Amino acid sequence: MAKLMRWQPITEVERWFDRFDRLFDRMLNRFFRDWERDFWGLTWRQEQWIPAMEVSETPDAYIVRAELPGVKTDDIEVTIQDDILTIKGKRERSEERKDEKVHFVERSYGEFVRSLRIPTDVKVDAVEASYKDGVLEVRLPKSEENKPRRIEVKVA
Repeated sequence: MAKLMRWQPITEVERWFDRFDRLFDRMLNRFFRDWERDFWGLTWRQEQWIPAMEVSETPDAYIVRAELPGVKTDDIEVTIQDDILTIKGKRERSEERKDEKVHFVERSYGEFVRSLRIPTDVKVDAVEASYKDGVLEVRLPKSEENKPRRIEVKVA
């Protein structure tokens, strides 16, 4: 016996658009992937370098770490203005070697800028930055009044 189902035209249209979007995305991806092939069969993209970052928290501070391999300390600038932490820098391309021919490059070079909004409970005057083994670490100490404190519960 046939069961009657309610027809929902909006749902049908949404399904059609979803299928069309997936098909269109696949077509564009295939076109650009094939278009970007170089002599070695590898894809290449000229993109801006965006270093990977990590933000963590301890009871006393927030810690921001950025991976900056190959960046000289003199080429790193850390600033805080209006509750925005900004890390700027640049990684220079290594000098060209006359006896070598470069076939492909996957490393990124050039300038970068990363900005993060920091919490309002940071002591801006006590912020410290250190750089070791290609990792920049910025310690943002919390102000004393906003640190968690244990409150004793008294028996009444």
